[in-house]
Amino acid sequence: MILLFALALGVVVGGCGSEDADRVRERVQALQQRARAEADQLRERFRDILTELERKIPEARQTSPQVRRGQKDVDEFLTTVLAQIDGYWTKTLRENGLPEPSVFYVWVPPGRKAASACGPAGDDAAFYCSGDDTIYVSERFAADLWDGVLGRLPGEGRAAGDFGVAYVVAHEYAHNLQAEFGVFEAFRGTTVRPLELQADCFAGAWGNSVYKQGLLQPGDIEEAIGTALAVGDFDVNNAQHHGTPDERRAAWLLGFESGQPSKCVLSAQ
Repeated sequence: MILLFALALGVVVGGCGSEDADRVRERVQALQQRARAEADQLRERFRDILTELERKIPEARQTSPQVRRGQKDVDEFLTTVLAQIDGYWTKTLRENGLPEPSVFYVWVPPGRKAASACGPAGDDAAFYCSGDDTIYVSERFAADLWDGVLGRLPGEGRAAGDFGVAYVVAHEYAHNLQAEFGVFEAFRGTTVRPLELQADCFAGAWGNSVYKQGLLQPGDIEEAIGTALAVGDFDVNNAQHHGTPDERRAAWLLGFESGQPSKCVLSAQ
């Protein structure tokens, strides 16, 4: 279109003076440069879109046999659990006149990494990143937790079972709620412990809703408690201290036994 426009101008101005022709040529060149710049911007934006799709969907594929548990695919289980958690919080907030929550998620396939605003998410990923409002959980991590074979956990007890996985997803979703409630911005603690314990309590409140629906299986509560104990830590002087095993168990039980998110106030330092 630009070239055709330039040729047409050449016919119209053919009889004009040289100065007019020079101005026209300069104008055409400016338009061509602008068009090239816009095309470059479009190509760059397209690359950004592809990069974002790669981050959100690391690989289009069927579930790897490595993370299949019986008749359940781990990624489908994670998605189902997240939908249940989101449904609970959507209803709870709506009934209290609060905005409905929203969050993105990425289930990272075995052996893959997903880029996040908080750094790479690999086979050990299980975190919420406020920088891109996304929950990242590695399918390998979830499968190993399901099987009770996660290594290098700082606490005591055994992280195991499908409801142990559900506890982790509910905990990370709770961090999204904290971001939406403005808790992250207002928080001035010396460690993340109060945030982590509140997230455990929120996870327990969701667990109570599952219990009331009659959906818990024998051993599910023990799986959640065992996982809370296992992911607790004793590094109390570390800014990333998440709470001792006993504190994390107590926080989850507070939410579970009360069934009231309002009980999940930030704990004292």
